[in-house]
Amino acid sequence: MEKKHNIWVYIELVDGKPSQLSLELLGKGRELADSRNKALMALLAGKGAEEAASDIIGYGADVAVVVNRDGLDTFDASQYTEIVQQILTKYEASAMLIGASPDGRDLGGRLSAAMNLGLVADCIDCRYEGDDDSLTWIRPAYTGKLFVKILTTTRPQLATIGERIFRGNTFDSSRSGEVIKEDGLSCTRTVSQKVTGFESLPPLDETLTIETADLVVGAGRGVGDEDGLKKVAAFAESIGAPLGVSKPLVDNGWMPHDAQVGVTGKKIAPKIYIALGISGAIQHQLGLKEAELIIAVNTDPDAPIFKFANYGIVGDLFEVMPILQREIKKLQAK
Repeated sequence: MEKKHNIWVYIELVDGKPSQLSLELLGKGRELADSRNKALMALLAGKGAEEAASDIIGYGADVAVVVNRDGLDTFDASQYTEIVQQILTKYEASAMLIGASPDGRDLGGRLSAAMNLGLVADCIDCRYEGDDDSLTWIRPAYTGKLFVKILTTTRPQLATIGERIFRGNTFDSSRSGEVIKEDGLSCTRTVSQKVTGFESLPPLDETLTIETADLVVGAGRGVGDEDGLKKVAAFAESIGAPLGVSKPLVDNGWMPHDAQVGVTGKKIAPKIYIALGISGAIQHQLGLKEAELIIAVNTDPDAPIFKFANYGIVGDLFEVMPILQREIKKLQAK
């Protein structure tokens, strides 16, 4: 198997296990590699890397490159940058997908500077559109009002990608692959920080949020004003659901950014999403890709949200809410 000029995924380890975001990126990386008949390479470094390599193969990688040396047990940006740079150079990587976690963003930016490479941040998609190895990166611009296509002329091509975009990747125990140990890498940079102890604490607040709840209510411009939003909030509370909103309500200052559902806000995956007065712009739609069932209420029969909702109700949301409340309460009582 040719190990140069391939697609790479940087695997972030959390407590010695691959992060969920890294597994999602392996799914996209597999798709890209297959479309060009290339190998999918994964890079793992630090504590638990060797043990996690077989899982990485099962999630789609053809080759897992493991780096395990002193100083990598905890993420140190300067050392990890030097290690990843050596690997990308040695294998002449075509592209690397990096998760847009705090550490991933740190690593991506430092790699871009150290290797004089272009970096496309916070992408929502990528694909081959030409005949060469140039990837088209797609990301939001103007706070999600537009989506732009970006090409980078440097190699390897680098991008950071957020979570809950390429979900659906599953483990296949029948997959086979190769594990390569890169134990001889040098590192000229000294560790800038040392972790002497770490204690994992339970969450301070276990209240359901729009990211964790099975039932979420969404509000859009159809609420009219802040009083209308308060009525929708009361409806959400009455059925035990957190409230999310579309971008215009955050722009108006009616809700904090943490409540925004969309590609520039939260990407959510509830079992049921009730969209009240939401038109369904692409920015909002991309934040709902993993919702199992969407119920939309809008006075406009041509609203875009009806094109991807499972159930649509054309009507005044304030007239529909009491009916939904009654029916949901019946279901919850069973």
